[in-house]
Amino acid sequence: MNSLKALPFAILLLATMTGCEESIEMQASIGEPAPSFTLLLTDGETMQLDGQPGNAKAITFMSSWCPCSNESIPLLKKMHARFKDQNIDFLMIGIQDPESKFKQFVVDYELPFPAGYDEENKIARTYGINSPPTTVFVDRSGTLRRIYYGNIKDMEGDVFGWVEEIL
Repeated sequence: MNSLKALPFAILLLATMTGCEESIEMQASIGEPAPSFTLLLTDGETMQLDGQPGNAKAITFMSSWCPCSNESIPLLKKMHARFKDQNIDFLMIGIQDPESKFKQFVVDYELPFPAGYDEENKIARTYGINSPPTTVFVDRSGTLRRIYYGNIKDMEGDVFGWVEEIL
């Protein structure tokens, strides 16, 4: 009789261990092709990263509530201004935020490059990103070259060097 009482607990434990919600495996590894994704942008357009050769990519995962995300914007704009004509695409992806707040964040900061909202943080999880801000650098061959976790506001020399590495 005691084993029957423990059965619901064992089922709950097994369900928790195997995961009852959709599982997304981290696919991002430095030196490997960047994981593919399609993102609906705030302007209604769609952007796709498909792992194929093309422009380099600087992708920043941000949240409106995050002070470090907010502080990183001026350097991201400066980086875009300096490199925008050199075969590189800049993209901001909103994570861990209500979609409406992220869209307002994009408007408030007058971003000069595309931005899109990561529904349920699926793209971020695929890249192994747990917190904003995080910036991902993908070279023109589609290879993931660097992931920087954190505020880049005081990293101008490093960040510009990282962009030059992927061009």
